[in-house]
Amino acid sequence: MNKKLRLWASFLFLMVGIASLTLYFTSAEKTYSDQTIKKLSDNLQAHVVNFLEANQAATDSMKQDFDTLDYARLSRGFLNRYALKKLQDNPAIQGMIIYGDRFHFLFARDKNTWTATYDTLFNDTLTNWVRLNNNLKVVGRWTDTYNYFIDQASINRTRALLKRSGRQSLWKVLLHKGSAQKDFILSSNVVRMKKGESLVFAFVYELRQQTKAFFPVLESTHPIVSLVTPLEHFTVPLYSTDTSAVATRGPVVKQINLLLSNWEKSAHPSGRSYLFIQEGRKYWMHVALIPHSLGMRAVAYATTEKELKALGKFKKNLYGYVALFFFVVAFLLLLSSRRKKIPSSGMPTSPATKKPLTENDLLLMVEKGENEQAEFKSSLRWDYRDQKVNPVLETVILKSIAAFANGKGGTLIIGVNDDGEILGLEPDFNTLKKKDADGFELHLRRLIKNQFGISFSTAHLGITFPEVKGKTLCVIRIMPSHHPLYLKTKNKNGNETEKFYVRMGNASQEIASLREIHQYIPT
Repeated sequence: MNKKLRLWASFLFLMVGIASLTLYFTSAEKTYSDQTIKKLSDNLQAHVVNFLEANQAATDSMKQDFDTLDYARLSRGFLNRYALKKLQDNPAIQGMIIYGDRFHFLFARDKNTWTATYDTLFNDTLTNWVRLNNNLKVVGRWTDTYNYFIDQASINRTRALLKRSGRQSLWKVLLHKGSAQKDFILSSNVVRMKKGESLVFAFVYELRQQTKAFFPVLESTHPIVSLVTPLEHFTVPLYSTDTSAVATRGPVVKQINLLLSNWEKSAHPSGRSYLFIQEGRKYWMHVALIPHSLGMRAVAYATTEKELKALGKFKKNLYGYVALFFFVVAFLLLLSSRRKKIPSSGMPTSPATKKPLTENDLLLMVEKGENEQAEFKSSLRWDYRDQKVNPVLETVILKSIAAFANGKGGTLIIGVNDDGEILGLEPDFNTLKKKDADGFELHLRRLIKNQFGISFSTAHLGITFPEVKGKTLCVIRIMPSHHPLYLKTKNKNGNETEKFYVRMGNASQEIASLREIHQYIPT
């Protein structure tokens, strides 16, 4: 990040910090319990509407599917396949129930399997179940002596209520005593078939699983939520391990139900907040309206005034912490933008930033001889002994580059022999198609790119062609690599192998041990 950008960022963080600090000092004055309970209730209402709309979409889809079916097609196998697809398409639905004139059917999730019942005889105490895998193969059977959903009285009551509710879904909450048993929300409706027959069906949602999806914004510790339907309302104490705990808050729930009954009797019910005292504590409740077409009239959120004040205090402190965070970040950015850059004693960030070596610098370097950060090579590819091109010499150059890059970096000079004699690059130039320094550099960079990649070639190398004693040299300045460089060569069998080289004294040495390689990697 450059200096100007850091200054702008520090200014932005400073402004956000000041805004957060302002909210810290003013939030306590602007936040009241009646405002907080309304906000919580409105947030809850928005999420409940989303949940109800998803249920309505699943209901409409099922009605459309059954509209063209004959009653005779509703076999056990058909219903199992249909229910499996329906639940796979709607992960929030825990199960589905279908009541026919001559059968009842239930299909539900059970961890990694499915459970189902298809009975043609109604028995209020016994239900025959099967366990199915994902291929709908039976993997277990049992009879349940506790009828959780299906009994004749429940079916008859549901049918009667559906006649009163019209085309709207009929919502029901089933709370059961004890933490070992599950609590459910049921959405029931009627589907008409091809020849006019009717079926009652219900989607089943598990209450404990819906506390995050159905009620994700309940910020207080133990809120009491009431779902108000056209026919009745259900009061649910959420975020406890056992919904039977509603019994321990009986007087509070009784007062809530009384207020809801009065609210329902009003000529034109609208959103409203209530304050009441129960068991020596102040309670606030807000009723938020639900669109009538979704099968509910309203949702109510109730909690103690103490919890609402705790929420306000938490938010006030949160603004303070946020302000402190942004002030610290702004200070650090401002400090970093004013800090002077300390020159590095090692390699610069780029070889191009180094001052070019003069002729005197190079003569002095040659006079001192090879060392840990300087090496001389007679040529890139011209073999002075055999008087011909020798590709092996190119590999030697690449080995020296890798050795410098795997260590502290260094300088490789091509055109100087081991004795310090200035030979120049004329013999190498004459072997190339373009017989000058440009052709030499193109060939050299192609070798380096093919061996070590273009990013290393462009970011870690500086190549110049100074004149020394009237002869052209190639000076390669190498900076340490951020990752180990391996030289790809072929062994005596012609197989490709990778070797790791480092600079030791005035020579490039191979390191074969992985442990030693890690010791030489720059950190």
